Amino acid sequence: MPPAPPVTKGRLWLGIVTAPAAWAPTELVGYVMVSRSCEPGWNGLSAHGVTRPGVVLTAIAVVMVLVSLGALVIAAGSRRALRDREAPNDRAVRASSGSQLPEDAPLAPDPRWTRASFMAFAGIASSALCGLGILFWSVPSFLLNVCSQVH
Repeated sequence: MPPAPPVTKGRLWLGIVTAPAAWAPTELVGYVMVSRSCEPGWNGLSAHGVTRPGVVLTAIAVVMVLVSLGALVIAAGSRRALRDREAPNDRAVRASSGSQLPEDAPLAPDPRWTRASFMAFAGIASSALCGLGILFWSVPSFLLNVCSQVH
């Protein structure tokens, strides 16, 4: 049996899903917090929220951007680990299963290695896109009064 890829499936999946999982609560908490913090309550006090939702939203966004950067580092490390080692080719896979391969047949990499390489690339792409999404989403709450459009 040819050697397995040098990165685990768990590490590959962690690189893919961590940044989108950080983006979702950032969006959800933001919508709920702004709607609750900006609606007037009794005597003009906010009903069930915080007094400065923009500061809290910016803090949440900074933490989630750091989580996305962590996922990007994990995915890039997985990609680098796969790039630095040579993937076994199809001849080794077929030889281990006992099937014959013609001498003039082109060599193909082991499917487990190509799958792992694709997953590492997908982790880089999803982490970068979601990290930028969180960053761009946080700009209005940092620069503008978040309660100005709710009333």
